[in-house]
Amino acid sequence: MRSIEEKAVRLLSGVVETGTLRLYLRLLAAGKCPTEEASELLGGADELNVLVRAGMAKISEPETGEPSCLIPVPMDVALQHRLVGLAQDALVDYQRLLGGYQRMCDFSSSTSSAADPSASQLAQLITDSDEVGRLTSTLLGSVQREWLTLSSHTPTAPMERTGKAAAAPSPVERGVRCRAVYDADSLQEAVMREKLDTIAETGVQVRILPRVRMSMRVADEGVALLPLTAAESSGALFVESPVIVGAFREYFELLWERAIPFGGTGRNRKGIPEIQIKILCLLVQGLSDEAIAERLDLSITTVRRHIKALRESLGITTRFQLGVVAVQQGIVD
Repeated sequence: MRSIEEKAVRLLSGVVETGTLRLYLRLLAAGKCPTEEASELLGGADELNVLVRAGMAKISEPETGEPSCLIPVPMDVALQHRLVGLAQDALVDYQRLLGGYQRMCDFSSSTSSAADPSASQLAQLITDSDEVGRLTSTLLGSVQREWLTLSSHTPTAPMERTGKAAAAPSPVERGVRCRAVYDADSLQEAVMREKLDTIAETGVQVRILPRVRMSMRVADEGVALLPLTAAESSGALFVESPVIVGAFREYFELLWERAIPFGGTGRNRKGIPEIQIKILCLLVQGLSDEAIAERLDLSITTVRRHIKALRESLGITTRFQLGVVAVQQGIVD
């Protein structure tokens, strides 16, 4: 039983709240437990309800003459329920951020610095696309520590600008940590995949999300640039408020943790063949065997053979567990 509890801790620690995990471990050690006794075991009815609401335990239907029982769900199912909950929480946070972003755009477009001098200190709406380009180049030339890119459209390299700034050393060459998250649609066309490959080869850490709904660039801790359209023809919102930029950075980190490494950024730490690393990255992203085969130009049989080999080498029984373990062990970051 001790090994089962240790396995549960390894699988769920850091994902499930500490208090909830303790309750789950207590029930896991007891196994099937009459509901009345379970309340006493866990410390009360409220604690019992916490596990049930979290999808980590279920109450069995009572049989004739028998009491209902509280049963711990399997560890992988408990983890899946928690991941779904985290995704829902992230969606709520995203909607709040997107709503605030829209309000910021509306505020900046309707308020002039003459009417409110503080407006220019908070954010500035730039409608000239050439000015947006110049500002981007200036930021790229002055960034000291970190350059973050979140893009819902065509990928752009950190120094994809013309003129004097383009001839200067790129942020990566200057030792700046550059990270970028792109929409999965970027992988649909060969030319876009090649562009992402080129970006990754320059030293930018690239990750992919199934859906990215807004774009932004953040330089260090205090400056953010948010294009208003994919082509930037309508300009961008330039934000200098450390508080607001800090919120954008936190949002980027939230997406970064959930994104899948692209190309060379997925390091092979287990001696696993590179083709299997690519399959793992796409599997964790949620693609089916057929979609993976099409993406990598392989037969479905070959993809399934690789997945079977991965499961055997890692001691995994299901596709879902394979994805979880691959991320937890740092195989695909």
